[in-house]
Amino acid sequence: KVGGMRRNAMAVTLASLLLALLAACTPTTDERRVEVEQLTDPISFYPFQAGARWEYLPDRARLTDPTTVVQVLGPTVVGNEVWVAWHTRGRGLDQTSYRQVRDGGVFLLREERLGTTFTFDPPLQEFPPQSQLRVGASWSGSSTVRLSADGGKQQHALRFDYVYTVVDQRTVTLPAGEFDVFVIDFTTRTFDDGGDVTEELTQQTWFAPYVGEVRTRTGQVLVGSNVIGAPGTGTR
Repeated sequence: KVGGMRRNAMAVTLASLLLALLAACTPTTDERRVEVEQLTDPISFYPFQAGARWEYLPDRARLTDPTTVVQVLGPTVVGNEVWVAWHTRGRGLDQTSYRQVRDGGVFLLREERLGTTFTFDPPLQEFPPQSQLRVGASWSGSSTVRLSADGGKQQHALRFDYVYTVVDQRTVTLPAGEFDVFVIDFTTRTFDDGGDVTEELTQQTWFAPYVGEVRTRTGQVLVGSNVIGAPGTGTR
């Protein structure tokens, strides 16, 4: 019985870590640093070109506040496969993510932050094929997030289900400009060893084709990007 209580407590702890991975981070001061621009390729429907860069602020924040900066670093090898590395920094976050843009959509393999690595097995499908992104579209899956911390000394695993649903398409005006966006709800449910749901979380993103996320799951909105007006985007 004590062992069962410990397993349940561990499941709740891991569920909280997963929710923290998907939820907002505490703001902090961010200093400007040297940036190298390398955006030369035309932007695709799901942008993943090296050098693509986005800046975000929470809704109602001052435009002079420190931003969260997301930048595509470019292809890298992870587990004998080529994935594209993304770096997110600012407002308390310093994170590297690894994605692939395939014919079947956009897939997230891993996120590394604060000495902790979250690996999704199988990879999390964040977006469907381009031709299937429309109002009413839905895609889902099951995965196990494997947590590694303290140089690999701590290893844990947590099973979860997820579902994405495109609930609307609308025009929005943000500090970065006016965009036609798909409004996408994202719901995750985590489970303990006994198969019982320990946590459920629903978040929402706004995605603009050839631009990327203009509102993130954590409620931050786009204030600037070098993909706007870049070759192949059709944006201004």
